[in-house]
Amino acid sequence: MRRPRLIDPGSSGIRREMALMGVDPEGIDIMEGKSRHHLIRLDDVDLRAALILKQDMLSLGGEAALRKEAAGLKVKKTPVLLMGTTRQMRGLVCKLGGQPFKLADMSRSIEGLLDTIDKDRRYVVRGKNLLSGGKKLVVGILNVTEDSFSDGGKYAGREAAVARGVEMAAEGADIIDVGGESTRPGARPVTAKDELEKVIPVIRDLVAEGVKFISVDTTKSEVAEKAILEGASIVNDISGMTFDPGMVHTAAASEASVILMHTRGRPEFMQDDTIYIDLMGEVCSCLEAAMDVAMDEGIPAEKICLDPGIGFGKSLEQNVEIISRIGELRSLGAAVMAGASRKSFIGELTGTDVGNRMPGSVGAAVAAALQGADMVRVHDVAETVQAMAVVSGMKGPGRG
Repeated sequence: MRRPRLIDPGSSGIRREMALMGVDPEGIDIMEGKSRHHLIRLDDVDLRAALILKQDMLSLGGEAALRKEAAGLKVKKTPVLLMGTTRQMRGLVCKLGGQPFKLADMSRSIEGLLDTIDKDRRYVVRGKNLLSGGKKLVVGILNVTEDSFSDGGKYAGREAAVARGVEMAAEGADIIDVGGESTRPGARPVTAKDELEKVIPVIRDLVAEGVKFISVDTTKSEVAEKAILEGASIVNDISGMTFDPGMVHTAAASEASVILMHTRGRPEFMQDDTIYIDLMGEVCSCLEAAMDVAMDEGIPAEKICLDPGIGFGKSLEQNVEIISRIGELRSLGAAVMAGASRKSFIGELTGTDVGNRMPGSVGAAVAAALQGADMVRVHDVAETVQAMAVVSGMKGPGRG
């Protein structure tokens, strides 16, 4: 007999592995749910509900972890970490229906999360799902600024900026992201007038050159509105539409798609506070709140992309943790983008200056995509497009 071997075909390959072994198709249907494991966290759960969850998961062969004080009934609420297979989680959903202490609501939330995991990914721009077929999108960065951290001044002129945008589209960029205000750490804000003078002519010319999908990187509703009128179809707001109260209405009224990012304060001060008690919990909570505001205004989930804000109010260790856990954001039901290109944490890891971080940037993009990111925002388009083609072609955990 051969030695046993670890099988890791990814969620999409479990059925195929069993089929190769000659397992009965009906057996595959039964066993697939037993082979996929999940960790699902619930916060601020009533202790009575938490104890029922624990009991029900144990009865199904799973497990539920509570804070230690829960065992002695010393707390009124506790976080709960559910641990089990897809089949066990579905069984829990059935058990909780009609139960007290808001367990019925939890049941629906857990069921919705499981359904979200199984759904095909979607990011709809101008009526087209850009993630169709499990594609990983590449967003090309076009900074029309003098002081961006990586390429400040290189494409500040209209002619140079348009040429670079057209070049990135030819290299395979799915979206060209045009920004007229630097958001590097310590950057000072610019006026809407200055921003408009930089981005509007470039967007207008890119549209004339046939570039299909353009996003405008701005936190100002005035800039977003005029950019959309000129042909942009996505608003990429680093503040998650919190800096300008009018942004969410502008985006909704224009029927634009949006990218909502997590940050801590404005770029000028965002690195002053990088202390988190629960990094991913806080990032997810803030992005969930931003998404709820957008949806309440009428922007559907399929037109929303979430960005955890790598480098925005985060340390080296926190940036690495976000990339390794970025797939957790998918539970919110929207597309997920990672923007790590040429950032300082890559320099800290590799000892390279900003002009020599292309290999590290591609590595970060690949890592994020394999961990669940649907889109990567990059300076080095041609290299990243090739890397994403490989990632998209793989049948492993990072696909679809």
